[in-house]
Amino acid sequence: MMGCLALESGQRFLGELSTGYGAVGDVVFDTSMTGITELITDPVYAGQALILTCPLIGNCGVSFSDFSSDKPQVSALIVSELSEIESNFRSEESLKAVLERFGVPVITGVDTRSLVRLLRGTGPVRGALVPEGGEVSFEAPPPQYAGERRKYSAGSLVVAVPDTGLRRDIVKRLNVRGVTVSVFPFGDPAIFKQEPDAWLLSDGPGDPMGYDLAVIKKILDTNKPVFGTGLGHLLLAAANGARIGRLTPGHRGANIPVRDLATGKVTVTSQTHGCVVEDAPDEAVTHVNVNDGSVEGLRWRENVFSAQYRPEEETINAFIAMLRVAHAKK
Repeated sequence: MMGCLALESGQRFLGELSTGYGAVGDVVFDTSMTGITELITDPVYAGQALILTCPLIGNCGVSFSDFSSDKPQVSALIVSELSEIESNFRSEESLKAVLERFGVPVITGVDTRSLVRLLRGTGPVRGALVPEGGEVSFEAPPPQYAGERRKYSAGSLVVAVPDTGLRRDIVKRLNVRGVTVSVFPFGDPAIFKQEPDAWLLSDGPGDPMGYDLAVIKKILDTNKPVFGTGLGHLLLAAANGARIGRLTPGHRGANIPVRDLATGKVTVTSQTHGCVVEDAPDEAVTHVNVNDGSVEGLRWRENVFSAQYRPEEETINAFIAMLRVAHAKK
């Protein structure tokens, strides 16, 4: 079926509706060329229509072990071409079949270069997939992620997570280091009945100011180690009084350079966010974006720190070291 991506700003981009229509959400783009399965299932993209800038998507198929969560989270997928053929020894199913099964609308044949050039100037714009000439409504709830209680047992070290969109890869990286991860929906009072060694504030979708910061402040009052990543980084900053602003168009890709101010070392990172900490105290800033100078890392106390980007092994190891010290003091 021929259709289009209709933007609230008035533009329409023609294409072919491959797996349905009707999706509404903020239209954002990601420049990654690999890790497509991880991106589509990443809770950070819940409720958002995702443009993938790589011209051919799906030719590697899908391996379910690469899922970042239980299912695809995007409200729609916008691509230039969705491959009908998959060729990879790890592939278990085609990307098109997976998207159809989970009811994710896809539009192909879109001039993604023109669309991305537009969004680079405006930032995210609300959009909807509609049949050609069809009526459109842009009414939609803000993106959110509904967490649930679950426990990933792995050892005597325990991390508690108020879930705003925890990815599976973070859980796996903690589990292999002997850390049990106890997860609760954000705001669930039962989390404060736990006796964790440390707290993890996960990534996720939406505006951090839409969350109850009293939860974060109560976590800080426990004086236990806290590590925030992505949205968790923003929540931690907001709870400490920093102002959160929006980026145009955002940092979404796998090749974003970040400088460690203490060592001068530059690391190429993966990022998926559209907000940024704007006025953190200079003494709290540990990492900055090489491209635009925005804040990428903060340390509020000796045992409270955060990263805007997906944590590297060095960051995870630093968190584990704090965790072990806290556990030894029990």
